Amino acid sequence: MLEAFQTYIRDENLFAETDKLVLAVSGGADSMVLLKLFQQCNYEFCVAHCNFKLRGAESDGEEVFIRDYCGEQGIELFVNQFDTREYAQLEGISIEMAARELRYNWFEELRQQLNFDYLVTAHHRDDLIETMLINLSRGTGIRGLSGIQAKNGFVVRPLLFASREEILAYAESSKLPYKHDSSNDELIYQRNIIRHQIIPLFESINPAFRKNAAKTASILKETAAVYQQQLNGIFTGLKVEGEGICRLNIGQLKALQPQQSLLFELLHPYGFNAEQVQEIAGALDGETGKNFFSKTHRLVKDRTELLITKLDLPKAQRYYIDEDCKSMNEPVSMQFETIAKSPAFRFSTNPMVADLDFGKLQFPLILKKWEQGEYFVPLGMSGMKKLSDFFIDVKLSIPEKESAWILYSGKKVVWVLGRRIDDRFKITRDTQQVFHISLG
Repeated sequence: MLEAFQTYIRDENLFAETDKLVLAVSGGADSMVLLKLFQQCNYEFCVAHCNFKLRGAESDGEEVFIRDYCGEQGIELFVNQFDTREYAQLEGISIEMAARELRYNWFEELRQQLNFDYLVTAHHRDDLIETMLINLSRGTGIRGLSGIQAKNGFVVRPLLFASREEILAYAESSKLPYKHDSSNDELIYQRNIIRHQIIPLFESINPAFRKNAAKTASILKETAAVYQQQLNGIFTGLKVEGEGICRLNIGQLKALQPQQSLLFELLHPYGFNAEQVQEIAGALDGETGKNFFSKTHRLVKDRTELLITKLDLPKAQRYYIDEDCKSMNEPVSMQFETIAKSPAFRFSTNPMVADLDFGKLQFPLILKKWEQGEYFVPLGMSGMKKLSDFFIDVKLSIPEKESAWILYSGKKVVWVLGRRIDDRFKITRDTQQVFHISLG
């Protein structure tokens, strides 16, 4: 396998011998084989391991296993632990998606901190086929049907040439230790259903299904390249970039056929999804000044052009408030007071004031700007609500949303400053002390 591994790296031009690499290693057979192969090559690398805290002792055991192996082999190791369930709840996404976002965000952060060139993952040919079927079930374009790419930006996948069966055989013949992730057997996850039920059904129809599916993915990858060349010709003169602004001529956009499909190809690199593209297409004859936002870009409908600019996304600045703090002036003026609750106490209805149950607060409190995907329980409600939906309900403008400050206790929202406190921190008859906050 080592020779095939090195050949695939050269043929796909994944990275150079002088590049520095971060290897994502979970402890499973795939990633341990990846690590073993790199140990036999002359590359500079380190290992990164994620503990998602989803399987209790099993997750912790994998972390210990990786620490022991890397320690014995003299391999530089970085480990991060995540509260994946809480992140999934806060973001309103599945556990699978939460784990994916957490690991790739941290991997990229680590790669940049170390000034390394690429992140290396252990995805193999079976992963490619599974991804191809997942994308087919979701409804995808030609890129999705070509499965996983061997190189995508700073992420490289040098095991795509090998099947899961070949990787396991290599691990056994090399007497390589690895851990089995029991969650890979659970049929509550979409990928596992495809792996354990759907693909075997296809193989019962055609035993060569995996080989043929991988071949189809390769053909579609080449087809996608031809498709992109055609798109580049169609878009010549339509798209002008310079000084941080992408300009799309509305007159030329309206002449495109099929308009919505081609408009999607133009806008999806900027993070806009199919639903947003449909709205943008409908706004081409609409009012000037209408804004659309992806996670990374802002699109403004001007008189004759669509203007796309990158959003300024600085790291969130945090301000910490200790329980003995009396006041602060930056970034907003706030006064704090802890008082005993008396029978005559009445909490303030002034939106510029927050009366909170002191006993429910975790200090230091944190003040920072809100982030997409965050939830809270608005006072008087029993269910969670996205902050973004709350802002829509109270009719905040885009600048007002961008300037909103949120007070947190731990990772829970306590108060949308000047708007609404969280019901979980309200004053009740059991409250003994009141933490009184006033703005201004």
